[in-house]
Amino acid sequence: MQDTYDPMVSLGYFSFVAFAAVLTIIPGPAIVLIMKNAVLRGRKGALITAAGVFSSDLVWVSASIAGLTALLVAYRPAFEALRFLGAAYLIYLGVRLFLNRGHGSDEDQAPAQSARGRTGRAYLEGVLAELSNPKTLLIFTTLIPPFLPAHATPADVAVYGLTFAVVGFAASVAYALVFSASRRLVAGQRAKKLLLGGSGGVLTAFGVGLAVEGVREI
Repeated sequence: MQDTYDPMVSLGYFSFVAFAAVLTIIPGPAIVLIMKNAVLRGRKGALITAAGVFSSDLVWVSASIAGLTALLVAYRPAFEALRFLGAAYLIYLGVRLFLNRGHGSDEDQAPAQSARGRTGRAYLEGVLAELSNPKTLLIFTTLIPPFLPAHATPADVAVYGLTFAVVGFAASVAYALVFSASRRLVAGQRAKKLLLGGSGGVLTAFGVGLAVEGVREI
C-alpha cells in the first residue's frame, strides 16, 4: 500500500524551521562568547566557537534520540546539577573576562601559547557553554516535541533535532561573520575594553540569572 502524502506534516516541519530560526537569532551566552572571540581572536576564533556550540547541539540531539534528555529532566537532582554547573561556568567566564578586559584573556596574550592551543580553547568554550546550558536541554524536551508528527519515530526526532542544530549553527556563523567584520570598529584599546567588560557583565548576569532561577524553584 502506498504511503499518502500528508500536507500537515510538511506544514508542521516548516513551522518548526521558522520557530527554530526565531529562537536561535535571540542572543544568548553562546552568542556573547562568539562576539568575545571575534574581538580577541578574529573570524577564525569566532567560527571555531560556533563549531563548538554546534558540536554540543549534536550531543543533545543524540541524547534526545536515545531518550536520555527526558530522563535528565525527569530526575530533578541531575537537572538542577546541570543548571548550577552551567551558571557557575558562565559566571567564571564573565568574571574572568571582566577582570582581563584591559588586555584580553591571559591565554591569548601569552607568547608561548600556540595557535592550536588558542583554537582548542575557543572550541572548548563553545562546547561547554552549550552543553552546560539547561535551557538548550529544555528546547529538546519541551519545545521540539509539540512539532513532531503523531506517533513520531526516532528518525523524526533526529530530523527535527538536527534541523534545530543546523539552523542554530547557521545563526551562529552569521553572528560570527558580522562580529568579525565589525572588529575594526573596536580596534582601539578603550573601545575593546568597554566591549569586553560589557560582555563579561552579560555572561555573569546570565549565570546569576540561571542560578537564581534554580534557587527559586527549589
